[in-house]
Amino acid sequence: MKEERPMNKKTVVEINDIKKYFPLRGGNKKNKKFVKAVDGISLEVYEGETLGLVGESGSGKTTLAKMILGLLPPTESTVIIDGKDIWADKNIRGRGKEVSAVFQDPASSLNPRSTIYKTLERPLLINGYSKEEAKERILETVEKVNLRKELLDRFPGELSGGQQQRVSIARAISLMPRLLVLDEPTSALDVSVQAQTLNELLRLQKELNMTYIFITHNLSVVRYMSDRICVMYGGKVMEIGKTEDIYDDCLHPYTLGLMSSVPPLHPRERERKKYLLTGDMPSLIDVGEGCRFCSRCSFRKDICESTQPQLKDMGDGHYVACHFAGEINF
Repeated sequence: MKEERPMNKKTVVEINDIKKYFPLRGGNKKNKKFVKAVDGISLEVYEGETLGLVGESGSGKTTLAKMILGLLPPTESTVIIDGKDIWADKNIRGRGKEVSAVFQDPASSLNPRSTIYKTLERPLLINGYSKEEAKERILETVEKVNLRKELLDRFPGELSGGQQQRVSIARAISLMPRLLVLDEPTSALDVSVQAQTLNELLRLQKELNMTYIFITHNLSVVRYMSDRICVMYGGKVMEIGKTEDIYDDCLHPYTLGLMSSVPPLHPRERERKKYLLTGDMPSLIDVGEGCRFCSRCSFRKDICESTQPQLKDMGDGHYVACHFAGEINF
């Protein structure tokens, strides 16, 4: 089921029933098997918002992000950014003006043999900037991310982890993309540096009117950063809605299991409903016709094993893929 677009909000990203299947090696062609990493996801991301993607490892978050970034071709469907089909355009180099990314480990995403200046200059030159125009944009960008100009002549190994991540952010925003995909951008940083980086990202979003997709395992961070949260499991969307609805009134057992894993920060949160997740995520090779979460759900019934639930509209932009959404007494 497709989300209903909120009034007066422009859609930046539109995805409709996208799939990514990875073929397994070996076996015969007639009975070819696939890993269904992303299996029919539909969602929209709106201008100026942050959509958080959460879920256990293997849920399909990074695979979905790679398709949005143009790094991994979908098996079915496509990605629309600002009304443009990014997979219909073969000019990969030009995608930096539409979508860019900041990854988990800044050290591994920066060329150790290039100075910071050269690292920031290269994408600008590729996208048609002259040397002088690139220099002007670099100086503007490092100022925006609070990176000292004297660091431009240094190499990544001479910078701290926080400074390296600022370089990654500067490179990502230098072309003023409409969408920024943030894949665990603070997980490799110290706690104090994490807070600084998150606040800088929020400030930049407001200043530049950027749209974020924020991928993380840290539920406290996603709560701080996100306007809406999309919960993924086994290549499917389990629940999507406003951040406060997901945290305070989630309706899917898997979402509640994730939220129950976060230590309460306030005495009132100790009294909220809890649900303990047990077992492991099932294989995505021979998936059945039923709910992906069925094998781990203590509320399952016969229909859960035989029929995949569709996203139900629970009102106010809150959607849940559960046959018994709103009926379960946790």
